[in-house]
Amino acid sequence: MTLYTFGGTPADVLTDDAGNVVPDYPLLVKVAGTGAVVTALFEEDGATPIATLKSNPADSNAPGAIRTFKAADVTEIQYEYLDAAGQPVRWYQPAREMAAGALQTAQQALTAAGTKLDTQTEDPQSVAGPVAFTAPITAPNITDQPAARWFTVTGATGNGTADDRAAIQAQLDAAHAAGGGIVYLPPGKTYGVSTFLVIYDNTTLWAYGATIKAIGNSGLLRNFLSSETFSGYSGHSHIQVLGGTWDGNASDGTTGTVTSETDVLNFVHCADITVKDATIRNTSSAHALEFNSTDGARAINCRFEGYRDNSGSGNRQFSEAVQIDISKSGSSSIGAFDNTPSRNVLVTGCYFGPSSRLGVFGRAVGSHTVVAGVTYDDIQIIGNRIDGALQEGIYGYGWRRAVIADNVITGTGYSGIQVTQPNPATTAITQHTIAVRGNTIEGAGADSGIRVLGYAASKITGVAVTGNVIRSVTGNAVQCEYCAAPNISGNTVDTTSSTGIYAHLSDAAAITGNTVRSAGSNAINASGSAGATISGNTVDTTNSNFGIFVGPGADSTPATDATIAGNTVRSPASSGIRLSTNATGCLVVGNSVRKLGGAATSALSMASSATGCSVLNNDFSGNSWSAATAMSTSTAAPVTGPGGMTALPGSNIVDQDLVPLPALESAMRPAGRYETTSRLRCGTASTPTSGTLYLVPIWLPKGQLVSNISFASGGTAAVSPTNWWFTLHDSSRKLLARTADQLTAAWAANTVKTLAIAQTTAGTATSYTTTYAGLHYLGVMVKASTQPTIIAEGSVFDAIASASPGFGGTDAGMSTPPTASGAGFTAGPFGTGAGIMAYAYTS
Repeated sequence: MTLYTFGGTPADVLTDDAGNVVPDYPLLVKVAGTGAVVTALFEEDGATPIATLKSNPADSNAPGAIRTFKAADVTEIQYEYLDAAGQPVRWYQPAREMAAGALQTAQQALTAAGTKLDTQTEDPQSVAGPVAFTAPITAPNITDQPAARWFTVTGATGNGTADDRAAIQAQLDAAHAAGGGIVYLPPGKTYGVSTFLVIYDNTTLWAYGATIKAIGNSGLLRNFLSSETFSGYSGHSHIQVLGGTWDGNASDGTTGTVTSETDVLNFVHCADITVKDATIRNTSSAHALEFNSTDGARAINCRFEGYRDNSGSGNRQFSEAVQIDISKSGSSSIGAFDNTPSRNVLVTGCYFGPSSRLGVFGRAVGSHTVVAGVTYDDIQIIGNRIDGALQEGIYGYGWRRAVIADNVITGTGYSGIQVTQPNPATTAITQHTIAVRGNTIEGAGADSGIRVLGYAASKITGVAVTGNVIRSVTGNAVQCEYCAAPNISGNTVDTTSSTGIYAHLSDAAAITGNTVRSAGSNAINASGSAGATISGNTVDTTNSNFGIFVGPGADSTPATDATIAGNTVRSPASSGIRLSTNATGCLVVGNSVRKLGGAATSALSMASSATGCSVLNNDFSGNSWSAATAMSTSTAAPVTGPGGMTALPGSNIVDQDLVPLPALESAMRPAGRYETTSRLRCGTASTPTSGTLYLVPIWLPKGQLVSNISFASGGTAAVSPTNWWFTLHDSSRKLLARTADQLTAAWAANTVKTLAIAQTTAGTATSYTTTYAGLHYLGVMVKASTQPTIIAEGSVFDAIASASPGFGGTDAGMSTPPTASGAGFTAGPFGTGAGIMAYAYTS
């Protein structure tokens, strides 16, 4: 597309016969010599579209002037407007770039001829004086449309009750007979129309300031006779409807005449249709404007006001103000019923809302009919204001390559915007490339603010929901379901009754850079989706559930391989981050969770079936949570640090790090073991007191299966032992499990003794499963004439070791092992023997 510059010169000013400027007045721009209207107009920046070119308003610095503008791919234009008598006024103008191009061509020609511009010879006109022109100047090769091609409606009563259809139709027929033209409806009148007017090819209906009102029981304007049949886009085309108030006059039971299901304006089997600056109001049951089987449909700067469902059964609550439709039997007013879809549709700068006596439409813009294998392509719904709808504001049913952008939508009964398709089991289509961006949605009802919905067998690809602002919606703010790799980014959500951002059964979803405040449920939810990326989002307050949730879909499909990175979660009601049932292979890294005013009991929680996950380098501090409560992990403990570390908190930051294991020590821990201390710290041996139970602290995760307990002797063996056994205790020293008494069995020097669990709180058993993550104790008691030394990190005296929560000697004078089942046994207070930090482990 090449842009050429026009307007902005001192001569480009609209004046009347008396020389007075005419401010704020619409102009047509046509391709010089053809009469074709130029619609691709832009501001001087070359990017901002101009819906209607008007002279400058009265309060501008240059009232009545035509500002600088650009037109696409047009080098010569003619301006056109109507004077006070309703007659056309035109003038020609080449693009500024043409002058520069002509100069360059002339210079090249002079150079080629070996000559140069003559600046010495005096201009002949300056010698002879000004030239007197006796006729209008016409640019070379330009044929202005003659006045005979303007068809002014005359003979109409214009009182709103008399039937003026014949007078208007006569001029439409005259334009048709002439091969096209401009039918001019004089302003200031209300023209009653008993049944549809018919407009034909190459016709512009100029209706600024006029009102056309239905006084029968039908709509007002269409581009076909009921007896005509067309195929494809071959019907009456290249039509413009400019301005006018088109009153469909739907009956409300008291006022209005129209009770039928009828469109106000209807275009079928055609191309290049523009409806601009029109107000279409009081529609009965059907549509204000229907583009059916239309290629190149435009609704620009129009107002769509007032709708009533006169079906009697209330079955037209879905009816669109602007319907984008297909030539299917039952959906198209005339044949051929060849399933030709509308395409290349633009709806921009329009208002949708109630009229002074009727309510809102079912939908502002949408489609509700498709056939297998056919889609509506290249749809643009941009910059509109939708002030309420009975159902969705915009309903993109079967749309493909669609842009829904910069609309302001409030008070819809269902979603503000929904893009969807039929069930592929009955009507299969391929839907892709959907951009929903920059919209502002408030007060959506019983669905989502924005919803993109495919099917398991027909996922929608190329979906981008970006940069939208969504507030006070009853359902979810953004929902993408059965989409392939949707991009949900940069959206701002403020107050929902349900979830903020919801990617459901949508693999490879990218949920990035969103801000979600005051979500009724989860702020961000990726369910049943593989490979979701949830990064850089800000969550501020959930009224229930979680900040970020990854779990199964509605059909129990698990969420796998999600990356949750760099998010900030504040004031969650439950955990800041939740890895739910069967969440597998997920990475949680670099997130920040703050409890603040929320009720969360943990920063991160994992279901027992969430496996193969890594939780690294997160900041869960500032919440007064211990490692165990900050990270409520599953049976399959996640990797929390280098070398496959699974101890909590690993590389994550919490307020109380019970086991801050360095990376090397974690890497050196043998697989399947939880140790009281690292082997790298053990360089000594300590001697316990005969008959005294010693407890050594150990951290164990929730759900850990303990089948064996191991201690290692030093350089001194046990001599003449009579009793020795090992135990497992909880953090309050209550006995949870013990081994069998080894009695007089030998315990040689420098020997690891691994004893099997023989009894638990449940009775005789071979293993015990922990019920919480956190501090436990392993116990050792040896009664012998000579005590074996125990491999340890060292020991400290009682005054230090016994400080709560403590470790070291508890009960003295013991021999046979205590009972774990029934009333059980709780070890006495620390202080009976030195605090030996013995090396021991579970397996």
